[in-house]
Amino acid sequence: MNQAKTVVVFFMLTSLCLFTLTVSAQKLYFCKSYSETGEPKGVSEDWSFDGKPTEVTFLYNNGKTTFSFASLFFVIENTATKKTNKVEFKVAQNRNWDAMKYTFKEAGYYAVSVFGNDNKLLAKSLIKVGETKAREVVKEEVKNEAVSKEVKNVEENKTEPKEVVAELKVEQQEESKEVKEVLYYDELKVVFCEQVKENKVVNEKTNFKMSELGAYVEVVLQNTKALNTSAITVDIWKKDGDSYSEHVDEQELKLDSKSKQVNFHRSFFKPGDYKFSFFNDNGVWMTTGYVTVTQ
Repeated sequence: MNQAKTVVVFFMLTSLCLFTLTVSAQKLYFCKSYSETGEPKGVSEDWSFDGKPTEVTFLYNNGKTTFSFASLFFVIENTATKKTNKVEFKVAQNRNWDAMKYTFKEAGYYAVSVFGNDNKLLAKSLIKVGETKAREVVKEEVKNEAVSKEVKNVEENKTEPKEVVAELKVEQQEESKEVKEVLYYDELKVVFCEQVKENKVVNEKTNFKMSELGAYVEVVLQNTKALNTSAITVDIWKKDGDSYSEHVDEQELKLDSKSKQVNFHRSFFKPGDYKFSFFNDNGVWMTTGYVTVTQ
């Protein structure tokens, strides 16, 4: 019976690994520090928690491709409580990796997902912060049957093996609510143009030239399905040096949640590179667009 359970769990863990590899060739590391060339140091998926906040470095490597986007979006979910936190991290340009520090304030198992600004899931990994739970025992059994008595200890503590398997299955086959909401906007498109006429875009472009009165830009969000939100918050940032760190404005759009398209205008009076980040009425990131204004 124990051997059968081991085979089932091993199959599920193997499938999870294959899923991770299939998602992308990119990699997310949990580490203590890193070198100047982006090599992670002190990599671990198991971190202690002594009641004080635990700081972990998230290092994302984009494989052989340098970043073609300005930000990464991390979605951190506690797999037990389902509490999620979304963090936007501005990455360095002209390289294929970057790292940020994140502080865990509660013990638990967390699923960390990384998205690019095109809503694409780039990488996903699990991290444990705090005390060992039954799931770890099952993983250890898969690695080495010699420690099978650990599973017996779990059973003696009335932890049902089927619950452990079910927990793994959920992690393998189901994205968190937050991740699913982000993926809902996978086909959402940001268009910058001169005007919208009869619900159609006129003269789409990403570079606008200023006149004496500034530059008028029409911003259009187009989706293949209903936008599924009654309001959209638009965060506008201006590029300062190598990053979009100058916050210009925050604007709210009201709309019919069944609409597939919404548009609004924006006037610019200063040249520069601008970033528009869009969030639905639940604070879920939808997509990001970039436009340049020149004199």
